[in-house]
Amino acid sequence: MTVASQSHRNRPMRFGLHTALPRGAEFADFAVTVEASGFDVLTIPDHLAPTVAPFSGAATACAVTSRLRTGTLVLNNDLRHPVETARETVTVASLSGGRFELGLGAGHMKSEYDAAGLKFDPGGTRVDRLVESVDVIRPLLAGEPVDVDGAHFCVRAEAGALVAPPGVKVPLLIGGNGTRVLQLAGRAADIAGLAGFSHNHDATEVRLTHFDASGLLDRIAVVRAAADDRFDGIELNALLQFVVHTDDPAAAAAELAEPLGASADLLLRSPFALFGSYEQMAEALVDRQRRFGISYWTAFDAWPGRESALPHLAEVIKLVR
Repeated sequence: MTVASQSHRNRPMRFGLHTALPRGAEFADFAVTVEASGFDVLTIPDHLAPTVAPFSGAATACAVTSRLRTGTLVLNNDLRHPVETARETVTVASLSGGRFELGLGAGHMKSEYDAAGLKFDPGGTRVDRLVESVDVIRPLLAGEPVDVDGAHFCVRAEAGALVAPPGVKVPLLIGGNGTRVLQLAGRAADIAGLAGFSHNHDATEVRLTHFDASGLLDRIAVVRAAADDRFDGIELNALLQFVVHTDDPAAAAAELAEPLGASADLLLRSPFALFGSYEQMAEALVDRQRRFGISYWTAFDAWPGRESALPHLAEVIKLVR
């Protein structure tokens, strides 16, 4: 089965680095390093933790770089009213000369909701809110009138009355693994973010539900069916969960697979992981774009218990280009 179009296979490949470590005053220098290493995008998560906040971090990174784009991956929709999200987005996009990408998600970590005193609704309700938020945010970013009277938000405004348009296009990324979120990406996003895994209800467990090739194809097919004739214009993004430079991929995969309750073979075959030499990694990404149409790859900076992908993917980027 193939769902990739020729336009997806021909897109220039882009690379993002995702960071969540607390860096304080060092964050600006880090952004400069990310740009110098060849990455196209620096993305920031939205967790209630002692890390750089997404909008201020993105604005800082853009201020000290000239080419690097920044983005949220992904913003927790439940932490902000969609009008405020649009206003912050327009500000960063304007200040950066259009080098900002807005990534949205439905929220998934119950512990953060509990800490903030927010009700953690069932997943379907959180996705309902995300759908309504997109109906508010998209027209506001385009300077168009908004007339939304939903179960969660009621926003009515003339064009530009609440958020002045930046005069630049802000790409919207909607990411996840669930069917309804990916259907929303197909209908409304410029970038569809594919993760390959899901969490249980309170995000205490990770389930590699779509982590192999057939799972990825299934999720892309969901986006394509919802997108219809706009599918060719949607950029496909995937999260590289592991980037391991090694002479022994099997041993490295076995070590990483055990705590996940997965098989080493699954990780070795997964389009969401890279093992081997830099040459092998570069060849794998080129092949995956041909097979799946994914042209935008995001890897993780250092994470608790995880080595940063930055130095390794920087070498791969040189070879791909």
